[in-house]
Amino acid sequence: MKKIITALTLLTGAFLFGQNNGDTTRFKVGEMEFIIVDNDTIPVEDGEEYDGKRFSGDMTYWSGFDIGVNMLMNGNFEPSFNSKHLQVDPAQSFSYSFNFMEQKIRIVKDYFGIVTGIGFTNSRYGFKDDHLRLASNADSTWGMVDSSLVTGFAKNQLRVNYFNVPLLFQINTSKSEENNFHIAFGAIGGIRMGSKVKYVYDVYGGKNDHKEEGRYNINPFQLCATVRMGYKDFGLFANYNVLSLYETGKSETAYPLTFGASFHF
Repeated sequence: MKKIITALTLLTGAFLFGQNNGDTTRFKVGEMEFIIVDNDTIPVEDGEEYDGKRFSGDMTYWSGFDIGVNMLMNGNFEPSFNSKHLQVDPAQSFSYSFNFMEQKIRIVKDYFGIVTGIGFTNSRYGFKDDHLRLASNADSTWGMVDSSLVTGFAKNQLRVNYFNVPLLFQINTSKSEENNFHIAFGAIGGIRMGSKVKYVYDVYGGKNDHKEEGRYNINPFQLCATVRMGYKDFGLFANYNVLSLYETGKSETAYPLTFGASFHF
């Protein structure tokens, strides 16, 4: 019975207040206007105009997949270090993130707002010295050369997982997703959820894949200044961690810098 009453109400509203133009029908319920396009109902707030294209109710661009290249920078914003465990190989140093559960607080309709959500990041740093092992104790972290390896490691890579929460100020140039250019800036806070080093090296008859989990005096938090921009569902980003990768006094200061591409959904 409820379905019948709802259907009759919508039909009556469409008949009394609707304007039909091809496959588009408009009708109002109180102060809210609805637009039916190809059997999809789109709510439009009072005073807004619908230009014949689909648009999102919040126009956020956090949820999706990020992939980027990792670098380490010293206090002078240079990739130069005395410690070998901070000298990274760009071919083995990258990160990928899965972002979801986005939420936007609209300030100026869909043109400007504050965005938050959650995400998970896996950051990887490959050591440039292919004989290097990462070592640590309670006071420091360092790299030591494994002289037992003849050919060196095929892969020796630090991997760190983070749980992230962003706070972004987002600007959209349009209310239509079909032609929207968007830019966001702000901060991404993160908590370390685990870390390990992966070693791959040659053995007789094949390769050995070995992982060593440990904390390695890695900073339990990250705080990244971020800039993100894009068009439609594709974007570019740059993150700079204002906190050192390792805890203060237990390694040379090294600030992670990541830049790459975003794919939103």
